[in-house]
Amino acid sequence: MQLDDIHIGMVDLLRRNGRLSIAALAEQLGISRSNAYQRYDWLIETGVITGFTATLDFRAAGFGVAALVFVSLEQNQWGAFRERLPTVPELEYFAVTAGAHDGMLLVRAADVAAIHELVAMNLAQWPSIKSTETVFVMDEQWDRVSLGAGFAGRALRSPGEWAGESPLGSTRHLRIAEPGEEDEGAPLR
Repeated sequence: MQLDDIHIGMVDLLRRNGRLSIAALAEQLGISRSNAYQRYDWLIETGVITGFTATLDFRAAGFGVAALVFVSLEQNQWGAFRERLPTVPELEYFAVTAGAHDGMLLVRAADVAAIHELVAMNLAQWPSIKSTETVFVMDEQWDRVSLGAGFAGRALRSPGEWAGESPLGSTRHLRIAEPGEEDEGAPLR
């Protein structure tokens, strides 16, 4: 099964209000309750929906400052870095990146001094981190992309289909064949 417009609509509705009942989803999408249940279950079983969570107003919760901390890592230290990430209570999100830095942390704290302490006194001391660059978030406008933004109609891959791919945070180095070395059956390394 592939995502279709009804799946996308269901996900968008649930992202706005994760407490919607199946009956409300069915009504808003113009489908039967049975169809809504089947689609809802499929979205969970395939991993499109991984859970439900509360949406926070971070300022009201006392986390008035957000920053993006870009990190450059010692390449042989990815494992150690990943093991320590859960120890950072200010961490909301981490992504492996391409470009000048290896990763980006979205962190939140009460004030700039708390972010400074996190970066200068904590993260900068990790042997796995070569350098950091911190960018403060001035304003947040939108935190959600619609699945309708280009994913409709693409087949979902099961977890088994991901096997053999490089794990995130690992760099695959390829050797480029020199002219005359081409062996169509041999993979480049």
